[in-house]
Amino acid sequence: MHYEGTIFRPPSEADSLLVQVTVGCSWNKCTFCDMYSDKQFRVRNLDEIKADLVEGTRWRNQIRRIFLCDGDALVLKTPMLLEILGTIRELYPDLDAVRVYASAKDILRKSHEELCQLHEAGLEMVYIGLESGSDKILEEVNKGITKAEMIAAAKAATDAGLRLSISIISGLGGQKFSREHILETADALNQMQPDYVGMLVLHAGNDTDMFRKIAEGTFRLPSATQVLEEMKLLIENLDLKHCYYTSAHASNYIDVRGRLPEDKEAMLRNIERLTELVRKKEARR
Repeated sequence: MHYEGTIFRPPSEADSLLVQVTVGCSWNKCTFCDMYSDKQFRVRNLDEIKADLVEGTRWRNQIRRIFLCDGDALVLKTPMLLEILGTIRELYPDLDAVRVYASAKDILRKSHEELCQLHEAGLEMVYIGLESGSDKILEEVNKGITKAEMIAAAKAATDAGLRLSISIISGLGGQKFSREHILETADALNQMQPDYVGMLVLHAGNDTDMFRKIAEGTFRLPSATQVLEEMKLLIENLDLKHCYYTSAHASNYIDVRGRLPEDKEAMLRNIERLTELVRKKEARR
């Protein structure tokens, strides 16, 4: 397999075959993210991608899913994606799923027919970084998209039969806009109705505008207790019909997970218990 630079994937894709179809992120302007700062965005050559897929067949019996990297594989033109998916289907006939990171704008650029074609060809789920449902915060972190566009992209994906995994970032509103960040995010998620929600905690990359603001004191990160309070407020305001929620990400302080709505009350009790433990720990410092 041939990889360029550091490769990132969602925690749930730990056992997937990672195939790099783009290098870097086509947007790469979010003020908190330096994941792809060492890369110049480009689409990999189709023959190189196919060669990696052929090489991956050495582990075919162990591979259940394929994840197409880097930051937004859905930026590829539909005919190229269909050819990649067709090659995957030929080489891995027993594969369970193909999944990708996708920016909301990439989804909105494709027609309903194109998204349906991709789903029928084997694309099963897209991971979208909502980060926040607040337009104020989305603009502040230079996400390059609005809440309404995020919701429209989620609807377009689900209307085409694609499953949806949404990531959000606790702390992205700082201490000043914490409540707005969480309430607007809950509202966005309720309209999106994703299959999965993953809650991360803000850890700004060292070479980012956000990191400089934190260092200067113009952006105040929430404490561990406040992160838990954000999580509690979020779950209290979620009205999701069939979603698996998790905070099991390396950035997070705690691992809270469960199905919504059925596990909602148990999750809230768990957060309250953990919040009390963290408060006691902070008080001893």
